[in-house]
Amino acid sequence: MFPEQIPQTDSGDSLRCKDSSQRVAELQTGRNENAQADANLAREVDDALWQDTILRALDYNNIGIRVSHGMVGLYGHVVTLTNRHQAEIATRGVDGIRGLTNGLIADDRLLSEVATALGSLEHSYGCKFFTGVSHGVVMLSGTVDDPATRLLAEQYAASNPNVRGVINSVRVRGGDANLPDPPFFQPYIGAEFFFLDGISGRVRQVIIDPDNRRVAAMTLQGRFTDQRQKPMSLGNDGSPPPERTLVIPMQAIRYLTTHSGFLNIRSTQSDQYSEFRSADFLIPPSDWKPPYPYCPADVLFPAKQAQAPTQVPEQIESPVAVALAHEVLKDELLENDSLGG
Repeated sequence: MFPEQIPQTDSGDSLRCKDSSQRVAELQTGRNENAQADANLAREVDDALWQDTILRALDYNNIGIRVSHGMVGLYGHVVTLTNRHQAEIATRGVDGIRGLTNGLIADDRLLSEVATALGSLEHSYGCKFFTGVSHGVVMLSGTVDDPATRLLAEQYAASNPNVRGVINSVRVRGGDANLPDPPFFQPYIGAEFFFLDGISGRVRQVIIDPDNRRVAAMTLQGRFTDQRQKPMSLGNDGSPPPERTLVIPMQAIRYLTTHSGFLNIRSTQSDQYSEFRSADFLIPPSDWKPPYPYCPADVLFPAKQAQAPTQVPEQIESPVAVALAHEVLKDELLENDSLGG
């Protein structure tokens, strides 16, 4: 069994994934009057959030907007409950809104929940964890006696379905390989990625490690021929080559933006990726909530994922002291700009 998630409410995530309207940067021209009205309303909400100086400085790029038939949904992560409330106030100030779902997750509340869950682990194993949260991404640090405890800490933090991902910097005492986690990347579905030789494909799905809710790889779909030599890429009958789907690990990403990305390998370096085979992956359980900004259909699990049952207690007697590892988390998150909304 995968780590059991703590039930949460007030996220509205299912509505977000059902809505057809997308954030302003992704909106397409509506095909009818209602769709166009929703698109215009989304732009006005986006502008209202941008006009708030605090939200613009801290949270704007991590807030997603969905509009359907005049009903507005806010999704993503903000740093405080105060900012969550402020985003709601700014949105309600827009004329024409028929209703509002505030699904924003506040870091300060999430920090308290994760630290509380880790408290039982600290008590049982006589260790101390330091926890920080930045727009849903949890940073763990501290020192433990063995790798199993380090993994348990990661799983306990990831058991909260509002966690965007866990960066595990917990060190094993006396360990030979206390290496940092790879950079945190969240490629957007549909984003175009380019190999070093100019060949490109689009992200179809992401493969997430349920132990830490981080993207381990992505599936890239395309024809993968030399697009600079189009006549040479045609088949013998003049038809275009068939589409292929490749599995690209996150370590192959060189740079990432909201709508595109660049890899540090060539399309000919097949030893750095594999062809997609459905048998190698699992569909997540229906009650498993994917990290923002993904929807259930966007996510796969590795079929060979280690099975490690973890039960997170619902109530903990004493609170856990929390320290924010600012610099380590900042360096990790600024490795790329993929945390934009």
